[in-house]
Amino acid sequence: MSKGHNMSKMQVYDYALRSGAKPILLNVLSIDDDEIDRMRLLKICRKAGLMVDFTEAANLEEVRECLAIESFDLVFIDHNLGMDTGLDALGILLAHEDQVNAIPIMLTSSMDYHIAVEAMRRGCADYIVKDELTVDALIKSVTSAIERRALYGALSDARASESELKAVFERFMVSCGPEMRELLRRSMMGVRAVKMQARSDDSVDPTLLANLSMFERSAKDLVAFMDDLESVVGQGRRLTVNELRKRIQ
Repeated sequence: MSKGHNMSKMQVYDYALRSGAKPILLNVLSIDDDEIDRMRLLKICRKAGLMVDFTEAANLEEVRECLAIESFDLVFIDHNLGMDTGLDALGILLAHEDQVNAIPIMLTSSMDYHIAVEAMRRGCADYIVKDELTVDALIKSVTSAIERRALYGALSDARASESELKAVFERFMVSCGPEMRELLRRSMMGVRAVKMQARSDDSVDPTLLANLSMFERSAKDLVAFMDDLESVVGQGRRLTVNELRKRIQ
């Protein structure tokens, strides 16, 4: 956390997201050991039209201090935190009883595919590739994370139809799951090969690269979702609401 908790909080007064006539104020925590990257995130929030109350933390000790003082709506977590990792910070956030409504979004490098998937498995609502952090990417990620959390919340409350849903998911995982995983694996390997080649070849169409990044992101989301389904289907007993929430949050 920047010196003094109050010193690290900034109001962004220009905004575009509204609820009726009232602005939406989001309480945001940025966990990143690089001050420049934290300021870049704040700048992009401003450009995206978000009205945020922005708090910064540079290490796990400061994360704990922030979580003890404030309840956050969005938490952006950089995976590289010096001697620690974003997964460590994510674990602290998810274990905090006063942060059950916080929506975590992981920031990863372009080569951290496995980290992004693992973060989603452990409870991250979404992720953003740091090198591709733009206004559009931020808006898409925040919107997707909020919508995904709302969807999972609705599913967790649909206890009456749980057995039916489980049977449908099980049929899907048995009939389509293995082939789909292999197709996604091969597709993502091809995408990563093209993106690596593009770093040394300026002739590659930027639009193609943007489309490939979008495809790669969607494929990773699908893999994480299939993991969630497989985990739930694999249980031979009825899940309680609390257990289901832990799996899908």
